Amino acid sequence: MKTTLIAVRLERTREVLRELLRSLKQALPILMGVAGPIAVASLALLAWAGVPPMKAATLPWRDGVPLWLAQAVVAAWPLWALRRRLLPEAWCVQLRCLPFEARALWVSDVVVSAAVLAPLALLYAVSAVVFALHRPVWWVRDWPAEVVALAASWLASCLLGAAALAWQRRGAATRAVRAMEARSPAQLLARRLALSEAVLWTPWWRGTLTPGGGAVAAGLAAAGALALAWTSGAWPVVPGAAWALMFSALLVGLTERMQRALESHLGGLQAWLGALPLSASWRWRSRVLLCVPMTAAGLFGVALVVAWRPWRAWPLACFAMGMVATPLAMSVVPSANREAHVGLWTVSVGLLTAVGSELWN
Repeated sequence: MKTTLIAVRLERTREVLRELLRSLKQALPILMGVAGPIAVASLALLAWAGVPPMKAATLPWRDGVPLWLAQAVVAAWPLWALRRRLLPEAWCVQLRCLPFEARALWVSDVVVSAAVLAPLALLYAVSAVVFALHRPVWWVRDWPAEVVALAASWLASCLLGAAALAWQRRGAATRAVRAMEARSPAQLLARRLALSEAVLWTPWWRGTLTPGGGAVAAGLAAAGALALAWTSGAWPVVPGAAWALMFSALLVGLTERMQRALESHLGGLQAWLGALPLSASWRWRSRVLLCVPMTAAGLFGVALVVAWRPWRAWPLACFAMGMVATPLAMSVVPSANREAHVGLWTVSVGLLTAVGSELWN
């Protein structure tokens, strides 16, 4: 049963990864056109994937441990993002009904997590080889500890990813009970929602959209933490361009995922909403809702810069305008137009990173 369970879980994982590759097929030419020449010109760029865990081994523990943990958490994020695809609700219910031991289920979660993060292990191996060939001073001094920290970081990411899958599996029973709760007609009609609230706001918090309201809130919290660490100079070893890249890429990616979910949701309701004698205000309200997270988080980062750092006026103004203009531009371009959409968010991340790296001297 253990071998069969792992084989079935790995087959499901392969199907999910194939779906992702098919969905990215239209975006890959644009990404390769932007990043391909740079990667070919300098293989050392791939080595940056393993720099944080190895560099953490050379720092004092107060600086090294948070950096190492941050890398492990970021690397485990794909498992959290894919948890509902890797373990659909029906699978979770069936696994609870079948006579599998808790240890077998946990081992299968770890194996699936390791399979998804296998490309990351390859990047880490390339990183170690590149630094072994170039032999910088900081790497030569403590290279055994740095290699161990690199391997431990990947292992920690696998365990965090397995924990995300276990959370998805164990939470299925609770979610099923909530969904099957009997409600009387009086309870259902006790509070009649406005159209914009029922169509645009409530689905996020009922978990009918992916990402849901909790995931959006977690993304905004992560963006706020990045902004705090960036503006306070918590880790001077991380350059400003890297902070700007992480902050901008997180907000643009969150906006892009929200747009895809919202457009798919409204597309299913298009005929119903068009048949009702209602105004079309929900259309512009949906665009406003789409722009709120990135605009709010971006302006929060700008406020932190103004409060804490000796900022430069023009780069800061351009960065603030970019945080407002990017979600507006993305809301105009439909997510179904993958080529234009991928090109838009690639250029947006590049420009915001370039401007963000010049906010202060």
